[in-house]
Amino acid sequence: MFGFNPTAGVGSITKQLCAYLRENIENGALAPGLQLPPTRKAAQELGIARNIVIEVYEQLTAEGYLFTHIGSGTYIAEDIQTSPVRLPPPPPVPQSSPPDLGMKENEYIDFDAGTPDLRHFPRRLWSKYVREIMENGQDFVFDYGDVQGNKVFREAIARYVYRVKGIRCSEDQIIITSGTSDGALLLASSFSALFRTVYVEEPTIGFIADIFQRLSYEIYPVPVDSQGMVINEIPNSDTSGLIILTPSHQYPTGSILSIQRRRQVVKLAEATRHYIVEDDYNSEFRHKGSPIPPLQILAPSRVIYAGTFSKTLSPALRIGFLIVPPALIDQVVQTRIDLNLSTSGITQAALARFMEDGHLDRHIHKMKGIYKKRRIFLTEQCQRLFNDGAQILGDEAGMHVQIAFRPELYGKIDWHQIDAYGVRLSSFDDYARNKGRHPGKIVLGYGKLKEEEIGEGLRRIHSFIEKHKL
Repeated sequence: MFGFNPTAGVGSITKQLCAYLRENIENGALAPGLQLPPTRKAAQELGIARNIVIEVYEQLTAEGYLFTHIGSGTYIAEDIQTSPVRLPPPPPVPQSSPPDLGMKENEYIDFDAGTPDLRHFPRRLWSKYVREIMENGQDFVFDYGDVQGNKVFREAIARYVYRVKGIRCSEDQIIITSGTSDGALLLASSFSALFRTVYVEEPTIGFIADIFQRLSYEIYPVPVDSQGMVINEIPNSDTSGLIILTPSHQYPTGSILSIQRRRQVVKLAEATRHYIVEDDYNSEFRHKGSPIPPLQILAPSRVIYAGTFSKTLSPALRIGFLIVPPALIDQVVQTRIDLNLSTSGITQAALARFMEDGHLDRHIHKMKGIYKKRRIFLTEQCQRLFNDGAQILGDEAGMHVQIAFRPELYGKIDWHQIDAYGVRLSSFDDYARNKGRHPGKIVLGYGKLKEEEIGEGLRRIHSFIEKHKL
């Protein structure tokens, strides 16, 4: 009957047929006044019981879609507002496309700076801990759990940051988040009634400022040089705000906030009642000397410390944490309750055991050696290819380098065109709110690349800039 297929839908045949007739009446496919087949004939055509067709006709008559003339038959009702069927648009006319360079997706060299080498993630070991939690974990692990996070996990973090970074804090000051962006959203929501201005590094990764801007904060970019954020550029104000810093390894410049500026920003925060948000995203991977002590140690009552396991282990874990000064912790926790935010209890429990058994320390030590070797290789290859035409800047840490190409040799480089050479990278303008002030500067991440991939990527970059230089 009218193309209805009783085996193609979901639900009972009665519901399917009702829905089919309603839809076709509403879109005009079944015109007002059209007579429907008698129930016996319709049942024969569809191969279903007659009482189903009778039930459908009665139901749609009750709803006003059909009406019946005794002794004449059943008809589509009049005065039903219809929405004509929208035919799919014709296929687009083929447009001229850029030349096919023969580059497949897996042939690109991606110098992404935010991803660690996941080939070294301890999958079997991690699955062992997850399996143990799944088989033997207590019931609360599978529940919504404490809004601040698993207490055992927070205790493990408190011990870790004291032992590795020198931070003294109680587990009651720690809030488990689903990573840095989740932590930023939580802070922006918590302090929207207290602060309206956020001071951010310029350039820096953009999503932090974007989160605060979405919640109507005023974003004030503060320039960064070889010693980190230029604190003197923060204007004098009677209004308190938030200062967001990456003091141990600024992204993307790689600079370290000097001790002079650390003391300066702490003094400023104490005088103006600013709070500092310290984003410590990868300070564990310092390749020369000792790790830089956190800014939090200088002013634990003015600094909110943000840590993450995305760089040390894997972004897929979606685990980070905040260490919040006692004066603010209740407000942040209440906001987390109000927003109904939570993090996987299973992942927290597994990671707590993973840390307590020493596997996080061993993994970081292993990866630190791998990243150091790759940085040395990248530096040597860069010097061999570009000589004094390019300079590697920033501290020897993390999983990325800053490379500055001499503008007098190469001019203004349009890095967006390098995709045609099978390379993906970020220029400083990709991280700058004020564009055009960082000519020739790029960020190369080496964390997830093998040495042969790094070498091939640098050769492609060399070919690109030689082709496009002045």
